[in-house]
Amino acid sequence: MEIIKTNNYDNFELINTENGHNISNRPINWNRVSHLREELKSKNLTSAFMIKVNSKKASKKRYNASGKKYCIVDGQHRFLACKLEELPFHYLVNDTLHLKDVPKAASVSKGWSLRDFLHTYVSEGKNEYKQFEGYMRTNDFAPSLTLVILCGSRSRHATKSFINGELQITRDWNFSNAFAEAISDFGDYINFNRHARFAEALLIAFQNDKYDHQRMMTKVEYLSGKMKRCADTKMHLEQLEEIYNYNSRDKVRLNLLRDIDKGLY
Repeated sequence: MEIIKTNNYDNFELINTENGHNISNRPINWNRVSHLREELKSKNLTSAFMIKVNSKKASKKRYNASGKKYCIVDGQHRFLACKLEELPFHYLVNDTLHLKDVPKAASVSKGWSLRDFLHTYVSEGKNEYKQFEGYMRTNDFAPSLTLVILCGSRSRHATKSFINGELQITRDWNFSNAFAEAISDFGDYINFNRHARFAEALLIAFQNDKYDHQRMMTKVEYLSGKMKRCADTKMHLEQLEEIYNYNSRDKVRLNLLRDIDKGLY
């Protein structure tokens, strides 16, 4: 099977049910198309990630197509991105692959994790990623939690920047190291101190100007039995606030998420 390069977009078509058959490509995700268009402007990798099509004869037989075009079995978003950018793309005619086989292939394929991207960029010598990995390994944090601590968020934008090799550590290192020590302090009393939802809750509390970590640990020392693993960050914050304020006259509101929900912040 030969990989062919072309910009003859009219020689290809998507598979749909308008021709009377009961199978079609998955719905177009135009956000993905937009993302791919931006990627293509810097580098066209369709030679490595070619678009897979069925022959014109097979396309007619399988999908009731015209028989004059190749039906795209895998790579519809790449095809549309290349077409909109007026860029050539690479394709492979493969009749052993049927459209109904694609979901099965996708279900057994394992996408790249944050750890995989991290390994790649560290091996390339990117300093931000080397610092990120050093902090992560030293403190035994997961990559996603490290992203929250060092970059302030694991939002779609932050994750995309990380994946694209554009990581920027925005958190002050003194703060980050102090927070890692605080997480470690809790490890003397609970076994879920490095779990994402708890750590994110403590991070929110830790950023409160009125938070005193020594006061917290003094309370935790004799109230640790009240600390349970919670389903989400807000519930952990509620628990931390309750322990922090136990038998104290100066109550401090640590549960920022609750206050935001109530419109108090």
